This record gives sequence, structure tokens and C-alpha cells, in this order.
Amino acid sequence: MRTPMLALAVVCTLAPAARGDEFELTAIDKEAHVAASYGITLTGAVIARRLELPRWQAAAVAAAATIVIATTKELIDDPYSWGDQLANGIGITAAVGFVFVVQL
Repeated sequence: MRTPMLALAVVCTLAPAARGDEFELTAIDKEAHVAASYGITLTGAVIARRLELPRWQAAAVAAAATIVIATTKELIDDPYSWGDQLANGIGITAAVGFVFVVQL
């Protein structure tokens, strides 16, 4: 009975500590994710508007494309970062808001 407990104690002490992905919007990495996703979304929406898609459709297509690009990038990265995905979401949301505020 003591052997499994001792083995568990040894494994727990030797295992690396779990580290959460902290989200700090002031971190350069998170700012880069916000800026990149904002730029990709806005560029996609501008191109879609030039192709005469309705504003809501242009915003939806650009946001969806950016989500696919950002998620693919995060899935390739090791380790996956929920903080980066949150920063991407902030950039996408800001760009979609901009599309509806400004006449493109």
C-alpha cells in the first residue's frame, strides 16, 4: 500500500509544474496578436467591400477567415495559448466594429 503512494509522491515532485497562460494585454506578444488579427480582418473586409459584398457579409467573411488563420497558427504552435486566442478575438472584434462604424 505504501509503494503506490511513494511512487505517486515521487512522480508529483519530479513532474514540471503546470503553468497557466496568463493574459496581459500589455505584453508585447498579446499586442502583436491583437494588431495582426485586427489588420487581417480589416484588410479582408475592405477587399470584400470592394467586391461589393454587403457590409455585414464582408465583416463576417473577414472575421471567419481570420479566426481560421489564427486558430491554425495556434494549433501549430506548441504549447497552445488561450491568451493568444483571446488577443486574436479582441483584434477581430475591434476590426468588425470599425467596419460598421466607418463607411468602407
